[in-house]
Amino acid sequence: MDNKLSITHQTFESLAKKYGTPLYVYDAQLIRKRCTQAVSLFEDLPVSWLYAIKANDNPHILKVIRESGVGFDTVSLEEVLLCGHFTDNPAEIFYTENSMSDEEMNEAIRLGVTLNIGAVSRLERFFQHPDSRECSLRINPAIGEGHHTRVNTGDPESKFGVRLDLIDDCVKMADKYGKKIVGLHAHIGSGIKRPENLVAAMKVLLEAASGFKDLRMINFGGGVPTPYHPDDQIFDLDEFAKLAGPVLKEDLENRPEGFRYLFEPGRWYVAEAGTLLTTIQTIKNQVETLYLGTDTGMHHLLRPMLYDAWHRVENVSKPQDAPQKVYTIAGNICESGDILAEDRAMPDSEVGDVVAIRDAGAYGMTMASQYNRRSLPGEILVEKDGVIQVIRAPKNAQETVNEFLRECAFEV
Repeated sequence: MDNKLSITHQTFESLAKKYGTPLYVYDAQLIRKRCTQAVSLFEDLPVSWLYAIKANDNPHILKVIRESGVGFDTVSLEEVLLCGHFTDNPAEIFYTENSMSDEEMNEAIRLGVTLNIGAVSRLERFFQHPDSRECSLRINPAIGEGHHTRVNTGDPESKFGVRLDLIDDCVKMADKYGKKIVGLHAHIGSGIKRPENLVAAMKVLLEAASGFKDLRMINFGGGVPTPYHPDDQIFDLDEFAKLAGPVLKEDLENRPEGFRYLFEPGRWYVAEAGTLLTTIQTIKNQVETLYLGTDTGMHHLLRPMLYDAWHRVENVSKPQDAPQKVYTIAGNICESGDILAEDRAMPDSEVGDVVAIRDAGAYGMTMASQYNRRSLPGEILVEKDGVIQVIRAPKNAQETVNEFLRECAFEV
């Protein structure tokens, strides 16, 4: 399957000229291809696929994903309520709590979504609720992996999940209150490098599942990586299916009718489909560093600052075979750490050129802030036939300030 971005440099530049920058641009065709690839992977098995909406929660993108047959993986009540606009079946919303409040738990119970609990203390609070009946349990498999230590969620010291040695206590607690644990979940990290590592985590979860008598589903998490860097190894989904398929088939032989397995590929659906466009505002030579100063920064794409993340950058206003220079791409935030990319070879650039920061469809806008009271970027969705849809209108500086004053109940 062709998973290449269908939007050209010429289209990027024309969008930047028409709508201004900074601007997020998404390829709807690529998102649909990813969804199709996922849901067709285990067609002969009861496998469902979920999308972690914390990666990108624009409603128009959620609509594309839901229409492609993928359910929702949520981590807050607000995300649950948002997803309720796209499905009237609460079973299609998987809610993994993290230090949830009683109020959030009560609302999740009322809504009837699948609540996935990762702490013994919260599990008991859930069982004590008079209207609770069943839930899923998130365990810590003591197997962790990811592209950065801050996204390794399965390490034994991670804050996520119930320790393996406490599983028996959870089962006894369910019996004590006359409630059921019907699901089991683990997620070892984001950016799992090799298919066999995910399969190894699956086997740990299946082994842990032997102690549960009421299970109707097992959620293996996911974390399929995005090849941000040219040297990054692409995660072979077909190879994963070859390795995981026999494991699932063998386990299914001992499961009741209606049992299902779930996967959460995370950012994989949207990361490569998104591009952040920015315009060069300054060119500055600081002794040994040649800076391109842009009209975006860490407030619009936090990943480089937070995870030392690497994103491709391209000057889309210049021919790619033009003479090259080495630049560091700097943001417009008053912070020394506001650097989007270091030491990148690009065509000889000028003020006014448009730069594309690629593979930014995940954890861009959802992590964006208005630090320095800067405006948020606009967002554009490009369909396969070239139709352009504005899915978040850009705001100018005055509009942003007026909106802030109104939110603070201050007279404009």
